Amino acid sequence: MTTVQNNEAASPSCDEHEERWRTPICLGGRQLQSRFFLAPLAGYTHLAFRVALRRLQGLGLATTDLVQATMLWSERPKSLELVATTPEDRPLTVQLFSGNTNDIIRAAKWLEDRGYEAIDLNMGCPMAKVNGAGGGARLMCDTDGAVQMAEHVVKSVRLPVSVKMRLGWDSARLTAPAIAAAMEDVGVVAVTIHGRTRAQGFHGGVNREGIRAVVDAVRQMPIIANGDVRTVDDAISMFHDTGCSAVAIGRGAMLDPWIFRRLQYFAANNQAMPEPSPDEQIDFLSQHFYLMTEQHDDHACFQFRKFAAWYGARLGIPEDLEDRLRRFENYQEFDQIVTEIRQRHGERQCAIPTALIKVPNGPVEHW
Repeated sequence: MTTVQNNEAASPSCDEHEERWRTPICLGGRQLQSRFFLAPLAGYTHLAFRVALRRLQGLGLATTDLVQATMLWSERPKSLELVATTPEDRPLTVQLFSGNTNDIIRAAKWLEDRGYEAIDLNMGCPMAKVNGAGGGARLMCDTDGAVQMAEHVVKSVRLPVSVKMRLGWDSARLTAPAIAAAMEDVGVVAVTIHGRTRAQGFHGGVNREGIRAVVDAVRQMPIIANGDVRTVDDAISMFHDTGCSAVAIGRGAMLDPWIFRRLQYFAANNQAMPEPSPDEQIDFLSQHFYLMTEQHDDHACFQFRKFAAWYGARLGIPEDLEDRLRRFENYQEFDQIVTEIRQRHGERQCAIPTALIKVPNGPVEHW
């Protein structure tokens, strides 16, 4: 067995908690300047979004959308889009999923041969189409199989390998502590824990005590906490409550693209960052869209629509213009909407993003 040293203690003192979130971290030989990471979100954390966030500063590490291993090594166009990157998009980890170890290994080698920096194995996705193929959170039902898959990948490539998982399949099977401890023994460099079970989907609150149990189960391997982090206070209290080594932020970064900069500013100044000006807010919206056009051309008009429901309230977009952002069809129409947003910024009274008003109901099989 291989034990990977990451210069982290599993159970730091309270004083260490107070300062550790301010300091860099080394994961698998990569020195990261911030302990606040972008968590992968299928359909959202694409190249343009990652670069737009990086330009705001404060982001320590980004991970791609999850990529189906077979689709990657067979070089299907959609998978190649998901792993598209640029020199500005660093440091970066590519997240893979599959229920088949050989396919995961083949995809990992494909990434290594093309100069990618790191691999993350998804063992936490709750979606039925992923679980039905034996991937995602389904792997948490087979501790030995999940650990053996990770061990084979670690032995097959020189790249650092991390794992993302949930607390377990359901409240009766909280397997994450045991799996994380075994992952450390086979050379996994870090484990990210989303503090819900697969049965919860994205409903209910994050169980920080459950994340803490995972932290306590390992010796030195960093545990990255994930779930319900939407503010600076949320992120810092996650460190204090769980003893984690880093925090991964997903939906919180879409609700507030400045969250990483806010954390960086607070770490340096011990006070809240001044709010971005209306021009900065609208410039971010425009920059994100035009970064998408660099990769997707006209199709970016359709792909960008889903961000409108997340951005509306935070970026000061009046509700009727947000609705138009969900339906625009060309660059000229987008530019006209942006011009009107600049003229009418601040009209909106509701501070709750549209994306949070309508929450999916029913089992995760239907998400």
